[in-house]
Amino acid sequence: MHKYGDCSFCGGEVKGDRVELDYRYKGKLYIFKDVPAGVCQQCGEKYLIAKVAKEIERRIQTKEKWDKTIPVPVDVFSEGVAV
Repeated sequence: MHKYGDCSFCGGEVKGDRVELDYRYKGKLYIFKDVPAGVCQQCGEKYLIAKVAKEIERRIQTKEKWDKTIPVPVDVFSEGVAV
């Protein structure tokens, strides 16, 4: 198991876990489940080791058929809503 060290955002303890990860690549959103990652026990920030990040990008670039595809709602705020 990888030793992640402390969270770079809040200083909390980071422990290894398996997570669902939203990953944006070249303007598209991909969702990966059961990804090995470090998760801060205090703020929830997720950390990937380089090997895992490279595997995610490899799968995005080479995978022809995905296990599942879901529609994602998108909304654009109008200028009248801005604060």
